[in-house]
This record gives sequence, C-alpha cells and structure tokens, in this order.
Amino acid sequence: MLPVLFTLTFPPSLAPFLLALLSLAIGAWQARGAKEMGESNQEALRAGALWAVGSYAAFFALVRALGDVDNNNLFALHRALLIPLHTYGLLIATAFLVAMWLAGRTAMRAGLDQDRVMDLSFWILVFAMVGSRVLFIMVNWDEYAQDPASIFAFWKGGLVFYGGFIGATLCSIFYMRKHNMRFFPYADALIPSVSIGHAIGRMGCFAAGCCWGGACDPHLAWAARFPPESLAYQSQLSHGLIHAGSLFSMPIHPTQLYESLGELCIFTLLTLYRSRKRFNGEILALYLCLYAPLRATVELLRGDEERGRVFNFLGPIARGAFWNLSTSELISVGIFAIGVSIFIIRGRAPRPLATAAA
Repeated sequence: MLPVLFTLTFPPSLAPFLLALLSLAIGAWQARGAKEMGESNQEALRAGALWAVGSYAAFFALVRALGDVDNNNLFALHRALLIPLHTYGLLIATAFLVAMWLAGRTAMRAGLDQDRVMDLSFWILVFAMVGSRVLFIMVNWDEYAQDPASIFAFWKGGLVFYGGFIGATLCSIFYMRKHNMRFFPYADALIPSVSIGHAIGRMGCFAAGCCWGGACDPHLAWAARFPPESLAYQSQLSHGLIHAGSLFSMPIHPTQLYESLGELCIFTLLTLYRSRKRFNGEILALYLCLYAPLRATVELLRGDEERGRVFNFLGPIARGAFWNLSTSELISVGIFAIGVSIFIIRGRAPRPLATAAA
C-alpha cells in the first residue's frame, strides 16, 4: 500500500505563479488540439483561454477546499503549499491517458475518425468518473449522508467500475448518435483500451487499500497485509477480526491484483483476436462475456462488505446467504447476457465488415 507517491511543495510567494503557468500550459494544449481538429485560430484561442481560466479557478477552489483553515487562500498563503500526489489518482489518470492513446491509435488503423475518438474519449473520462462515483455513493449512502463533503474525495478511492462503464456507455451512445457515428465499429475499437485502462486502475486500488479481498491462508505467498491507516485494516478492526494495536491487517487476497491480471489477459486476447472478427460488435461482445465472469469470480474473494449487497434490506435472513449477490455480481449477470445477445443477434448471419450496418 502506497497511498501518497510523493508531495509537491510550492513556496508561498511562487505558488500562484506556478499554478498559473500550469493553467496556461493546459490551455495551450487544448488550443493545439482544437486547431488540429480543424477549428479556426479564433476558436482555438477561445478554447485555450477557457481551459486556462477554468483550470486556474479549479486550482483556487481546490486550495480553498483542501488547504488548512489558516492557509487556504492561494493569493495569501502563510506557509508552503503542500500538494500530495496520491498513487491512486495518478494511476487512474495514467489509465485514462493510456486508454485514450490506444483508442486513437486503434481507430486510425481501423480507418475510423481518430479526432472524433479522441474527443469522445475525453467525455468518456468525465462520465466514467461521475458514473463510478455515483454508484459507489448510492451503495454507501448511509456513510456519505453523515459526511457529505467526503463525496468529492475521490482520490481516497471509492469508484465502482460498473458505474463508470455504464456512464461511459450512455455517453458514447449519445455522442455517436449526435455525430452520426456507427456504434459497433467504434465500440470494437475502444473496448480493448478499457481493459488495459482498468488493469492499470486496479493497481491504483491496491495502492490505496480499497476493494480489498477476504481472509486467506497466511502461508499464501502473495497474501496481502495492510497497515492501520488502510480501509481493510479499519474494516477488520470494526468487525472484531483483529485487535486494536495490531501492526497489520490479517492476511487477505489481493483481489485488486487478481482483477488487474485478468484484465491484462483480456486485453491481450482482444488484441490478438481483433484481426479475426467476423462482424462489427464482436470484440465488444467478447469483452462483455469475458469480463463479467472475471468480475463475478473476483467478487467471491472480496472482503469489503461495505460495497453493499442487493438483498441486505431483507435483514438477518440475507446476511451470509449465497443468493445475496453483491451489486457488481448482479450487474455481471446483466453484462454477460448483453454480450451473449450481441453474439446471437449480430453473429447469426455474418456479413462483410465493410457493408455491415451499425
């Protein structure tokens, strides 16, 4: 577990200027992207200015919200501004960057509109983050109702992949319809990047100590033990599984790494199979049919009961029952069914890919 990779230190007198330079760099990058997509110089400059100003406003708001009470005004800092770079957040950002780059590269090779794919990838990032957070908050609403401010502390973990996947899918459908893009060809190009991005993201979960596994044999060579500041340790302590003062949590399955390895295998398989697909939508269907069982299997080894179960509202009768599925197990059933349906409906009468309808 490595929750904070390192901490950036900004001297009080330089912090406003350094963050302004970073905001300008973000604006310049966006202006460059707008120009490459064919926008006029005036429109590109407008986009860059908007991003620069918005970024600086966001930095100011973050310092205000997260800084110490007497040191949270960016323009009147009394001591150095410390910005911890959380391993979880950095790996999530890395996952999206790698996924976006791979999606654009794949789209170009498939003869699809690369610029549209890169633009869509940005909106997928936004809606995936929102969807993954919303589903987690829905499952754990009792906890967040007592501390509403923690809703926005996403860098501490608390993102549900299926929520992000649903949000990204809805965003993609809307975007593609708006721009007259055929859904299945683009979905086939994008979905392998989801696998590799998720594999990287799960390593972030391991670093943050969230999404932990259940107890395992202490002699298991890869058993994980988390420190007292971890969610796994605190959960085991609250359930009486370990005693106060214990140096580490009890040995548990590193389910985050299990899923990461599984996603890496799925990515490899999808990449190798891509050139052999018979119809548009087959790569998407294959991903759905592979990931759903992987997730359901990993769920059996999870130990974070805080993630919620579907039938907990039934009370003691449902506690520990095999039929009381976790939220992700239930969604996995639906995801697998959708994958099979795509195979049956679109694969029943294979047609040449060049003329296949979306």
